[in-house]
Amino acid sequence: MKLRHQEYHVEISGSGPPLLLLHGFTGSSATWDLFGSRLQSDYTVYRIDLLGHGRTASASYQRMRLTEQVKDLKSLLATREEDWSVLGYSMGGRIALLLAATSKQVKQTIAVSTTPGLRSAHERRLRRKADRRLADRLLTDGLADFIDYWESLPLFASQRHLPVEVQESIRRGRLAQSPEGLAASLIAQGTGNMAPVWHLLDTSSIDWIVGNDDDKFKKIAVEAAPSEKIHLIEGASHAPHIDQPEKFVTIVEKLLLINQMGELK
Repeated sequence: MKLRHQEYHVEISGSGPPLLLLHGFTGSSATWDLFGSRLQSDYTVYRIDLLGHGRTASASYQRMRLTEQVKDLKSLLATREEDWSVLGYSMGGRIALLLAATSKQVKQTIAVSTTPGLRSAHERRLRRKADRRLADRLLTDGLADFIDYWESLPLFASQRHLPVEVQESIRRGRLAQSPEGLAASLIAQGTGNMAPVWHLLDTSSIDWIVGNDDDKFKKIAVEAAPSEKIHLIEGASHAPHIDQPEKFVTIVEKLLLINQMGELK
């Protein structure tokens, strides 16, 4: 599918109100394979490979900026006349929040393990430098070395307790990525390149899902939202959809249903 002259890999399934699913860094549309059959019975599910991920190629750094990525997704939303629900994880969650802050077509956002941005210019500058170093490491040492490093981060420690076949499937997906695409994403779409949108968010239309063991993003959610809009998943860390998929999809189904019931009133 072409969005603003940029070719994207998009998978569309099901019928009903539109639901857009946005994966995290090193992910792809396949991130949501486990949930497709559950959600597509009531929604038209759009799963997209974001720029530089999966089967969507990278572009110039300028074209891959978050502002450009959001414009592309707005053009996708405009292909339908009705309101959308958007669910995004980590990097995809940041993009979902940017959409929520700037698009009237987004009526519901489910933000998973994410942030509305770094508040200070100093923090953003430091993050850009750190992501540039990561991108240089990736291109110098290769994808396998980078994925070894990525999987060793404390954020993903809980995944070491998953069944071996699940761990191997996740790793295969990461190793199938383009190193150039991931490096470009780090430089152009990292948190340091995101204008913070804390002040632009309608907290009533956003629900936050966070792993109970993910202290960093739990704190962010508490700062961003009232307690009734925060949904903690026990036995999960930064990737609750992977650590506890059944609990995760049950919460998502409930939130989507509540939104639909509200729309019908």
